[in-house]
Amino acid sequence: MTRVVVLGEFRADRLLPPLLHAGAEVVLLGRATGIAAFLSSSLGADVTCGELPAVLREQDVLRLLAHWRADVAVPGMGCPGQEQLLPLYARAASRRRTAGRRMAVHAEGFAELASDKVAFHRIAEERGWPVPRGVVCGAAPAVRAAARELGLPVMVKEARSEFHAERHYVRDDGALDGVCAEVSFPVLVQEALAGEEYGVEFLSGGSVTVAWPVASLGRLDGECAPGRRVRVAPAPLPARLRTELAATVGDMAEAFRPHGPWQMDFAVTDAGRLVVIELNGRLGGVSNMSWAATGADPHAAHARSVLAAPADGLSGSLPAGPPPPARIALELPVPSGTPLPPAPEGTGLMLFPGSPVNPGPLVGGYCRPVLTIPEGRQEAALAWLRQLAPGTLLNSPRDAADQLARGARGLRAADALTPLHTLMRGGS
Repeated sequence: MTRVVVLGEFRADRLLPPLLHAGAEVVLLGRATGIAAFLSSSLGADVTCGELPAVLREQDVLRLLAHWRADVAVPGMGCPGQEQLLPLYARAASRRRTAGRRMAVHAEGFAELASDKVAFHRIAEERGWPVPRGVVCGAAPAVRAAARELGLPVMVKEARSEFHAERHYVRDDGALDGVCAEVSFPVLVQEALAGEEYGVEFLSGGSVTVAWPVASLGRLDGECAPGRRVRVAPAPLPARLRTELAATVGDMAEAFRPHGPWQMDFAVTDAGRLVVIELNGRLGGVSNMSWAATGADPHAAHARSVLAAPADGLSGSLPAGPPPPARIALELPVPSGTPLPPAPEGTGLMLFPGSPVNPGPLVGGYCRPVLTIPEGRQEAALAWLRQLAPGTLLNSPRDAADQLARGARGLRAADALTPLHTLMRGGS
């Protein structure tokens, strides 16, 4: 029996079922209290649980995996304080392979790209990836000079940060002085983009990368919190931008060999320019829409790919990519505890409440249910949105209606989105 040790509790209720169904013995190491009881009640199965230390070094990871006799180790990135562990896990994985064991984790080079915004910006400029104009700064005077060069407003991002933390939208010189006094250097100072934000999720293994549908994250703003906006998948992109996106992702995959799940946030500016905002070496909130739109949960696909990998962990085939989107997935941020009426006939409502393995709604004060809408039920969904009581949505009903219309266009253009998916698979 294969023993799989999962490092981190994020979305374990979705990652673990395929492992258990395949007969694996699973150990989950996390930091939140109540993990064991929650998993037992939600999965109906006993999962051995242990503690993931608050401070980890490379030798600590190897010692933990030896103690739990792990055949396979799987980082479950996503809970606060765990995203920056990716480079550490990558270094441990290279040592662990020499012992005949394996970790399903990105190579160190890609882990660095996905966890260090300064490193990503420098590599992007070297390789010609489309990124915002920016300047790497090591001290406050350089930040002020960069702001003058780029023009206010600007974004100031600490090199290593998580979950939209340590990002500052700076509108004026006074705010810039305050930011310079509180950030940890080095930082990346970038032009503040005007346009629409998008996200797309990938799963890579060996020479294959598969993509889920592109999701619209709404219009860029100074809050830098796309999870508080109405979001939708699939979202249509013009053919020119799909081609540019596919070429960029293909170069990333060929040069840096991601191995496992990852996500890209990008923008289409008001001038029609494609701009990559950042990479994440894990799945996030977009996976709810990916699952709802296609019926294929990226977390479950990741689990199956872990079990399908060969002993060296370096190559191998992925499960088939997700099917084309069959429905619109409209994510509706609502204050926690706010009731929603039953979904209209022919649609569905997927709820994602907070839990020990998905603490966002518990700490953020809002949750993000997803309304699933097949072709032909858009009018019923629009009527449902218009009947919601004032204050139900964090955004305006008009925002929701606009995103619903965008999702309908994306669903009609599903065939046009297929080349993007095919090009992703073609990366080597």
